[in-house]
Amino acid sequence: MYKMKKVICAALCLMLLPGLFSCGKNKAAMTFDGASLSGEAYGYYIACYKQYWLTYFGKTDSPSFWSAESDGKTNAARLTEISDTAIKKRLICARLFDASSLQLSDSEKASIDRMIAAMKDASSGGKGIEEDEVFRALGIKEKDLREILTLDSKTAAFQDHLYGDDGVKKITDDERERYYNENYYRFRLLYLMNSDFVRDEDGNIVYGEGGAAKITEISDDRYEEKLSLAKEILEKVRAGESLQSYIDSYSEELERDDYKNGRYLSAVSEYGSLISAAVMKLSVGEAGLLQAPTGIYVLQREENDPYAWKNEENEAGGDFYNFELLVTEHAFDEYLETYMDKVTVNKDVTGKYKMEELPYTFSWQYLF
Repeated sequence: MYKMKKVICAALCLMLLPGLFSCGKNKAAMTFDGASLSGEAYGYYIACYKQYWLTYFGKTDSPSFWSAESDGKTNAARLTEISDTAIKKRLICARLFDASSLQLSDSEKASIDRMIAAMKDASSGGKGIEEDEVFRALGIKEKDLREILTLDSKTAAFQDHLYGDDGVKKITDDERERYYNENYYRFRLLYLMNSDFVRDEDGNIVYGEGGAAKITEISDDRYEEKLSLAKEILEKVRAGESLQSYIDSYSEELERDDYKNGRYLSAVSEYGSLISAAVMKLSVGEAGLLQAPTGIYVLQREENDPYAWKNEENEAGGDFYNFELLVTEHAFDEYLETYMDKVTVNKDVTGKYKMEELPYTFSWQYLF
């Protein structure tokens, strides 16, 4: 999910955006230091986030999904709470953007125009935003949508003002290292497939026209043979032998040489939930076995090595490809956090826009 960030400025002047920052005509859903977010804008964001969450979890819009409970909260309540936090940060950022006398660039304004045009084309077969069923249900007109997209642009521009290449704040290597140690797990992985590679008469792997290695199904006996090998390796690793030496000899992952220094797992890594959960359960130095639909894994957790995020040996594996973005978002979030309690939420207004009941809109993609 796209995270936004935080900031403050004392003695903010009352430069309110028309429409989105409303006063009088429409009751505000949220207010921050004189600026307010209308109920229509709040409803729009919740509708966008509804589509985002359904896509994120791969679910359909069903009562059973929204009523399902986790940690004592329904999905509807929990996901609305997370979405509310992101909406609050947008309101804070836009307000501080104006208070800092910043202006959107011509290219940023042109980008808003392009998004409006694209949403017009996609709404009701090109009939226009006001004819779109979802926007009409939410009371959103084109001018409202323009103000909402302006709010989003100011949020991104304010982050860039603080943490961009020419930003007024600079993230230090100490801050990067702290984020790394608080959010990453280092581990090694030996992988045995639930299948076998197709090989030619010389034993070389055969590749298809698209460049992918060809594989073939295996018998139950062959699978048990692989499982037995994995268990044998696990016992030797637990006895003190190097897992890396067995990875070099037996792992069936074609990219295994990209991870000579180990792998680095974070909350946004793409290792899959089963592997991620298994690694996070391990203590430093501990090894374990995972049987999954994708194959058999021998895993070993390792102590984090200093400054792994700047080690060139780790570039090939790609585990830190988005590290700088994550550090920046984290710093921005921490910066905004001190202002979150200054946002007032009018529950009489927000309560009218229940995520589980709202229509949802394709335009969730413009949130990120």
